[in-house]
Amino acid sequence: MTKISNNDAWTNIFDDLKILDKITIDSYFDISADEIKRRDGKEARLMTKIDHREHLPTVMQENGLSILAIQNGLYRIARTDPFINIEKEPQCHVKIIQQPTNGIITLDPLNIQSESAALDIANISNILDDVFGEKTLLTIRGRLRGELSFSLNSIPYDINGVQIEVDGGYEGAKSVNLIEAKLGYRGNINIRQLLYPELFWKNQLRGRRKEVKSFIFYYQDDIFRFIPFKYDGNIITASHEEEKAFAFSRVSTFQLSNIEQPTRLLVNDEIPFPQADDFEKIHAIFLNIQNEECPQKVNIIGNFDIELVERQYDYYFNVLRWMNLCTVWNGCIALTEQGKYLLSLNIEKRMEEFTRIIFSETICYKVLKGLPQNEADFARYHISGSTIKRRLSTIRSWIKYFNNFFEKKLF
Repeated sequence: MTKISNNDAWTNIFDDLKILDKITIDSYFDISADEIKRRDGKEARLMTKIDHREHLPTVMQENGLSILAIQNGLYRIARTDPFINIEKEPQCHVKIIQQPTNGIITLDPLNIQSESAALDIANISNILDDVFGEKTLLTIRGRLRGELSFSLNSIPYDINGVQIEVDGGYEGAKSVNLIEAKLGYRGNINIRQLLYPELFWKNQLRGRRKEVKSFIFYYQDDIFRFIPFKYDGNIITASHEEEKAFAFSRVSTFQLSNIEQPTRLLVNDEIPFPQADDFEKIHAIFLNIQNEECPQKVNIIGNFDIELVERQYDYYFNVLRWMNLCTVWNGCIALTEQGKYLLSLNIEKRMEEFTRIIFSETICYKVLKGLPQNEADFARYHISGSTIKRRLSTIRSWIKYFNNFFEKKLF
């Protein structure tokens, strides 16, 4: 069977099963994993892993539809929007705290490379006590299966046997606090990752007089963001007015403007010139590569709010290849020695190395220093005309990003 994209596979499924007609009559359509695989030979778990709005297949996007698991191997398609929007920047004052002084040496608060490490640092630094409003202990972590029910846009969802995962659950005298953790920012998140665990544990703890609360946790560069998730039986929101954010004290002496004329090129100019404005997301993707056994582009990008189109996610991976931080080996994305070295550095030193690599490129250096560029500078990248303007926009956005990072007064 010829391989086709998930997008085309869903279009075929909708056409074959006349799903739109049936949703018009019944308000929703249930489809099994076997039915999905029978149509185009694709695994249902890959076809239905839609963590962000950008991952919805075109046929669902165009018709205001979504898909959620209701049983192990059974999914409901309906006109609902199960995604919560999250603001890019903290919507509160970032509280500066001191690094932990309790003798812990196996976790570096300024070199966090996984979601679990970020949560553990937040725990031992008493950040979580501040967020939860009481002392807590880690009591829940990992995957389980359970039952729960809710409705969206008057569509019922009776969940039975679906896998539920909690990155961290912390119990105190008055509350049980569930966290969905992410390295890096996402503009939206599927409620499945928050609502399913919350309703499951509310059922489990019914009558126990402990409030069950849920939080979206983003570790964005060096900022710990905790955003309460709210569901009142009808409206689902990220409660930014109750958000809390923290960062460890650090003193930066590095200034981007002091970068000197490059003496040698540290980027790979055989890779396309960058076109990915969001360097924070590039950094987060870089961190996530090491957390997969055989990382592949589509699997890593599946964790981010980026359209699952090869041209789109190649923009991000090409930046890392251009910086000589990763390569592709036997179908897997592998960190280079330079990539591994940068991961060993604390976040401030890593950011400094990022800038030294980027601005070793003549074009980038000229933009940084406000010097004129010409088409000859871009000749070796085989780009010209209006394309040049888009590439320069990327570099200008990076300059703004790095200046913001180094100019933060975190002390």
